[in-house]
Amino acid sequence: MQGYLKFKEKDEELYEINLNFKEENENRKNFFICIVYFLINAYFGLVVQIKKCFHIITAKEIYSGIIFILPFSQQKNTEKMLKKCIPKVKKLMNKYQISTLVLSDELKKDKSFLEHFQNNRILQKEVHILDGKEMMPYLIKEIIEYILQKQGKTVELEDLYLLIKQESYDYKANIAFLAQHFKTINIVTPCLKSYQILANQLEEKYNVMITVTNNKKKSLRKAKWVVNFDMKTEEMKKYTIYQTATVIYLERNCIYQENAFTGIHVCKAGIDMSQEIKDFFIKQHLMEQFSITILYESILINKRSFKSIKEQMKKDKVKISKLYGSRGILTEEELKKVG
Repeated sequence: MQGYLKFKEKDEELYEINLNFKEENENRKNFFICIVYFLINAYFGLVVQIKKCFHIITAKEIYSGIIFILPFSQQKNTEKMLKKCIPKVKKLMNKYQISTLVLSDELKKDKSFLEHFQNNRILQKEVHILDGKEMMPYLIKEIIEYILQKQGKTVELEDLYLLIKQESYDYKANIAFLAQHFKTINIVTPCLKSYQILANQLEEKYNVMITVTNNKKKSLRKAKWVVNFDMKTEEMKKYTIYQTATVIYLERNCIYQENAFTGIHVCKAGIDMSQEIKDFFIKQHLMEQFSITILYESILINKRSFKSIKEQMKKDKVKISKLYGSRGILTEEELKKVG
């Protein structure tokens, strides 16, 4: 189960039931009905005040998890209230067995909140906070297409280089997908035997050239497009990478650092999608406070295979809206100079 933690936007979000006060005008003129409306509003107004006073969290179930709503709006001085809410949020997370958590954008930026949240020991098990990074393995082709479109080029004429340390079924499924779209695939890995078997199978199936090597000095020396699947910074340093290459990172907290390197780092991607998916998030009052990329990631993580995720993304019309480098959003001017 996954959770979404956000500030209150409207008092109605703190009600335990959904109310609809849109009645016919003649009913409004009925004195008895007017009294009923007044009492209902007064009752729920009291509920809102009690929740705010005693820092009571509202939990509401949706299709993909539980929304935890803090009993106050986003304000400048919320630190004390947040501290009092954290233990109660964690007790609810234990109750609903939350394993992944999506934080509103403001909560993600609040260092004090994050420090208290991580230091509090109430949670029975470790909870993974989504940040959009887990979307990256499924966006390799789309990221390169996004960049090439700005240059009037296509992926079918490009050579792709993949840095891979470990053997993985998901990696192989990803490679099989990429082999259908690029001119050549070049796998740079210490797992030579395993990936050579895969290369032979894909060459026969898709009639594409695939090389498998681990030559640290030569394998990436002319590589314009490099995807780092799982190597750490120190491991990447052992390879000589083309000076102006574009390096896409699927691994967290990893940047290729060499003085001579003047290429582009792509660390994260922002996405857009069909209005139908966005309407779902709007209905749940999530779009105002959460990154659409992370919201979409939250509904994808329960998919079991690379293939099923790619199929869902195609159905949902997912596309790249922006790219983030090591210092923030990559500008159009930077992307046009790639290659």
